[in-house]
Amino acid sequence: MKKGLFLMVAVVLAGACLAQGESKKVLFIGNSYTYVNNLPQMVQQMAESNGMQLNFEQVTPGGATFSQQCSSTGAMDMIGQGGWDAVVLQAQSQEPSFPWSQFSSETLPYACQLADAIYEKNDCAEVVFYMTWGRKNGDAQNGQVFDSLATYAGMDDLLCARYTYMAQQNKASVSPVGKVWRKLRADHPEIELYQSDESHPSLAGSYAAACTFYSLLFIDDPTRLTADLGVDAAAAQTIRETAKTVVYDSIWNYSCHAFLDGQPTDAVGQWQFGCLSAIEPEVCQWDFGDGDFSTELNPTHTYSSSGEYEVRLIAGRQCHPDTTTMTVRLGGEEPVGIATGSERRQSVTLYPNPATDQIIVEAAEATVIKIVDMQGRVRTTSTMMERHMVSTANLEDGIYLVVVSVKGVEKKTRIKLAVNHR
Repeated sequence: MKKGLFLMVAVVLAGACLAQGESKKVLFIGNSYTYVNNLPQMVQQMAESNGMQLNFEQVTPGGATFSQQCSSTGAMDMIGQGGWDAVVLQAQSQEPSFPWSQFSSETLPYACQLADAIYEKNDCAEVVFYMTWGRKNGDAQNGQVFDSLATYAGMDDLLCARYTYMAQQNKASVSPVGKVWRKLRADHPEIELYQSDESHPSLAGSYAAACTFYSLLFIDDPTRLTADLGVDAAAAQTIRETAKTVVYDSIWNYSCHAFLDGQPTDAVGQWQFGCLSAIEPEVCQWDFGDGDFSTELNPTHTYSSSGEYEVRLIAGRQCHPDTTTMTVRLGGEEPVGIATGSERRQSVTLYPNPATDQIIVEAAEATVIKIVDMQGRVRTTSTMMERHMVSTANLEDGIYLVVVSVKGVEKKTRIKLAVNHR
């Protein structure tokens, strides 16, 4: 069958989803990987340093598994109090990496039970799975039985895949701490992330985790942070820059998750619109700018006369929908402008839409284009001037993020790319 690409476009501006001075109430459920160095407090201090507020509680008994958290009054009682903006779930350090038969019977059902309890008692809460890291030299004991655990890379790959799977199964987010650690290990081995037990985080390791959570929870660039929190200043800056690359500039940042696309059909005055979000939207409301409205996911609309119309999409979670706007022009030669929030008429255009094996990118100046998959891996990178073709022929079915970075401009244009076989 022929492969088709459906591009859902959204321009996300820095800090667009959370205003200065906003606060978050967050519950951390985990164990020693959370309470060592008091990770929640580190995130709180980072937020305060940038004029935001984090109010938190934690249920973090040493070595606790998801099963034990489900049967304990501590975690379930705290969930039941309600009013949480986010609840973080961290499993025992090894359990998500065990063979599938063990993971699917001893870990996954309890992850789902916790998530269900959170959604039941907290209508507007975001469930965040805390992706931890592989042990420094792998899990030696369990590696004798399960080869994949014998090395750091093998264990880390499994943790990444399993936390991502748990999040997908529960319409949740992932805090990719393990991904940040992996890039730091590869690019900056001089920064020691582990304690002497080769498992628990050093102060720098917890700082990396805190930068990850700060960026994800507050939708903010971690390089704006100035609080080193006892970490060597140069190392802290490197960690913040790494967290920006892995988290803030990547697909892990899910909170602004309404994406709008529109293109003319062959019929006169008729446009096809599309909505895509990181999770199935609970709210989907279209305003076509001419007095007509729709609640369909991918509506078709016909305009009766030439002119300029601002199309507005409100989509996402019931409690925290995102708003995206697009300007449709009929009868003129000026290109369509696409934007989120107050900023409109960006200088980057992508087409055709839907696409097959390639997309065309046009920009006013030198631009770097990256296509990132759901695992946070950069699949293609290219640099262009004015007009450039990006091949997507080798991409598998799935959801991708296209990051278009205009040189000399700190803001990035993010584009949701959905790949479908037809």
